Amino acid sequence: MAYVKFIPNPPASISIPYWFITTYMPQALGGYVKVYLYLFALYQDHSLDSISLEDCAKALDMLYSELISALDYWHTQKVVDFILLSDDEYELTFSLTQPAASINTEVTASVETKTQRTFVQQTRPHYTSDELTLYCQEHSSIANLFTVCEKHLGRLLSSTDQQVLYGLYDWLNLPLDLIEYLVQYCASNNHTHIRYIEKVALGWVDQGIKCVEDAKAQASITKQYRTILKALGMTSETITRHQKELLDKWLNDYAFDLSVILEACNRTVTYSSSPSLNYLGSILDKWQEKNIRTLEDITKLDQTHSKEQEATKTKNGKATKSKNPHFTTTYSHNWDLDELEKRERQYLEEQIYGGN
Repeated sequence: MAYVKFIPNPPASISIPYWFITTYMPQALGGYVKVYLYLFALYQDHSLDSISLEDCAKALDMLYSELISALDYWHTQKVVDFILLSDDEYELTFSLTQPAASINTEVTASVETKTQRTFVQQTRPHYTSDELTLYCQEHSSIANLFTVCEKHLGRLLSSTDQQVLYGLYDWLNLPLDLIEYLVQYCASNNHTHIRYIEKVALGWVDQGIKCVEDAKAQASITKQYRTILKALGMTSETITRHQKELLDKWLNDYAFDLSVILEACNRTVTYSSSPSLNYLGSILDKWQEKNIRTLEDITKLDQTHSKEQEATKTKNGKATKSKNPHFTTTYSHNWDLDELEKRERQYLEEQIYGGN
């Protein structure tokens, strides 16, 4: 009896499920997608009975712990079955049909991914000192990053510093030049604590900042925010959502120059006993209605306002000039304190003596 021996060859191409690309890939970190595609290709090669995860991590230029984290994530998404059989042996199976749990939520998920960034892991992965040392030895770019950051921060990096900085690259997928700019930006504002730097990085990711140019643009806008708030005596490090909405309205919707807004701040501080964004907004709203665009426009409006005040007659027929010569939307309370004190004294006498 004659037999034939088959010699298996790797497939020339593979087919990636449509549901994976449209439903799962947009929500995952790039490194996790890389793991899925690479192992899925090997999964299609029937000449392979088993593979070494350590070799896969090396081929993908990533840490072994990163590879395990990626597979654990896909397992929770029910895209693969990744089961630990023993201390050093796993069983991996890819789902070729869309998981039932995601079919009903496919439309909702696709809408949500357009409006927000979803992190695979809510907390930064832990990297051991040995892993970081090994990675620095194999990748000079990471070692250079640590060196540059030490110069900006003015100190040697601790193990925690290195974990956070590497996490910005690995966990948040920030480019190395953006991380360098982030550290430089924070240090220039006297913020060298690594937790603060990480918090700023998370904020940038939420805002969709992916390059140095975007970061510089955002830093310029933030500087304008803080300049306006500082002019009102507000020096908090945190800019609330409500404050940001008002500031964006004046800077973007009204398109006021910063100098115009700062002039409104000066008047807010001068004529309000408790300066606030609402008082400032009342001035800017009125200036917007009157199409004020420059400091010269404000000067002309002040002159017109002063003439109107000078034309106002008091009871004895004399012209009076407002104690507030500038045009604002809220007028100061020019009370006669002597008259108020006299009326208060009369009221107390009536209460004590019964009006006699």
